[in-house]
Amino acid sequence: MMLRLYPYRILILFLLLVTGSMLSYAQDATAAAEDITQASSYLDHKTAALEKYLKRSDRIQQRLLRRLQKKEARMLVRLAAKDSVAYKQYLHRAPGFDSIAVLSKDTTALARMAKRRNATIDSLKGIQQFMHNQGNKLAALEGISGQALPGGDYSGKIAELQGKLNAEQQVKDLIRQRTQSLEQMAAGAGIPGLTGIQKDVYYAQEKMKAWRGLADDPDAAEEKAMEYLQGIEGFDQHLNPNQGSFGGVGANATAESLQAMGYQTKAQVGKMLQEKLGNSLQSVQQGMGAQVQEFSNQLGKVTDKVKEAGNLAQDARQGLQEAKATKDKLKHIEKPGFRKNPERGKPFWQRLEPQYNFQTTRATPDGLRPAMVELGAGVAFKHTPSLSYGIGIGASFGLGQDWQHIRLSYEGISTRVYADWKLLYGFSLQAGYERAFRPQNRAYLQDNNTTPQQSTASADHGLKAAFGGQQEAAYLGIMKRYRISSKWNGTFMAGYNFLWQQSNLRSPFMLRLGWGK
Repeated sequence: MMLRLYPYRILILFLLLVTGSMLSYAQDATAAAEDITQASSYLDHKTAALEKYLKRSDRIQQRLLRRLQKKEARMLVRLAAKDSVAYKQYLHRAPGFDSIAVLSKDTTALARMAKRRNATIDSLKGIQQFMHNQGNKLAALEGISGQALPGGDYSGKIAELQGKLNAEQQVKDLIRQRTQSLEQMAAGAGIPGLTGIQKDVYYAQEKMKAWRGLADDPDAAEEKAMEYLQGIEGFDQHLNPNQGSFGGVGANATAESLQAMGYQTKAQVGKMLQEKLGNSLQSVQQGMGAQVQEFSNQLGKVTDKVKEAGNLAQDARQGLQEAKATKDKLKHIEKPGFRKNPERGKPFWQRLEPQYNFQTTRATPDGLRPAMVELGAGVAFKHTPSLSYGIGIGASFGLGQDWQHIRLSYEGISTRVYADWKLLYGFSLQAGYERAFRPQNRAYLQDNNTTPQQSTASADHGLKAAFGGQQEAAYLGIMKRYRISSKWNGTFMAGYNFLWQQSNLRSPFMLRLGWGK
């Protein structure tokens, strides 16, 4: 039985094939365009972050070099007065901080001096190569070969960033070399002032590390783009082109590519032996096999003795390391370095700790002072990992006398200063001073000596009526911090108010609950 194909059926099949092919091309083109868009977005954000970091690091380095020039000049004056020969010898050592300051502004000279790879730049180049490949794919699908590829060219920007990063590292190396020369000079001549230079160099480098960490930390747009790109097959090879490779030739290197790079392959070695030995190659291989076996047996006996000697050498090496560590500790005890403060290397806003809290006070038995709730907010500056001090504000609201007589009322605002010293296991010692500005007509303020006199001016009279009454508190307490979530900590403080009687409070003890980052 023969299958009959009518003309209209052939036409339908042809249209289906053409439509499917067009849809496939359209999907491929759309995917390639989206790949280019996401890669371009990632490169834009990452290069902008690196440029921002480089501007900040350059300001830090220039400020550091200005301070180092002054301190080095003072040290050299002391050295010239004490030992003129050592002073002349020192001048011929590594370039001074003044020379480094001049060189740091000569980007061309730094570019010639610094030639090194950078992992961040390598990843950006890989993403650019991926975007270039997707651009060629899109151009082939849409038939626009010969035109500028979509997504732009980042080669110049990436090369400029690499040069600036290398120049920054070169200046770091020169500063380190000059600091080491100063250490040798200070140790030999006994010139003071080295500790200040070491502190400046250390904290400047810590600040640059902190800003670099912020530059490497991806924002929301970078995370979204990277999440999209990592789902594309083959993208990881562009991101880490040398991952799992040997000598940087790639994990998928073939014998031909290795041979082209100068590596000697197994086939070349076999061919060379065949040309040299001819038909006797097989007998030579058999003889070599027997000799290798006999040598292996003899080698096994020698290996046991070598292992025994190696164990003895390992024990001796370990004892030497322990002695060296003990010697280093003794040196550290004899000549301690400056005490490092990890907080000084952080940006200012990273050293701020917001805190929120509230506390309640009971109503007085005479009914003059209502029960109150006081809400407060403050920000502490971390001077060291243990010590912080801050300022804050608060607002007081009355709740009435008891549960049967609830009455909300405004009871003033307050300002506060405090200091916190961390102890152990989340406990800290906190001391503070607070001044509350309360409405002047409150009955519980009539006996308060801090109440100012009335003013005749109407504007002043309005302010005095709202904030004329004042109360003070000076407290010392123990605070306990506990974990609420990955970002927030809870706080509980029990303290003693030394001015409770002047404020007509029922108790000197205060309990304060709060939370902070």
